[in-house]
Amino acid sequence: MNFKLKARVNRSDARTIRHALEQLSAKGCLSKAGNECEMGRARVAADVGKVHTPTMTLKNAALLALIGTILMTALLVWMFVFNLLNLLRGLVPAVTLFSLFIYAFGAFSVMVFFFVFHRAQS
Repeated sequence: MNFKLKARVNRSDARTIRHALEQLSAKGCLSKAGNECEMGRARVAADVGKVHTPTMTLKNAALLALIGTILMTALLVWMFVFNLLNLLRGLVPAVTLFSLFIYAFGAFSVMVFFFVFHRAQS
């Protein structure tokens, strides 16, 4: 792909225009033709699918997220049960149980989402 760079110079003398083209030439212009400077061919990856690490597929990423949310859900459910037992013993106020229930339910919902998402990947 060739790019043509056109610059607008406020001065009309040829010396200023030539100086600007010489600076562009030093920065990567391959050829100059009159008042235009042609840039070289841009190098782009031929196959976009192989740009990133091929081992991290969408299914692997979903599995990694699922494992992380399983661990977080287990931790939050354990904290919920632990605080429920402490509530029954009279050691913690009941309001702490409400926020832990919300956290455990949210983590469980995300875990179920990643499980279904992982299973849907081919």
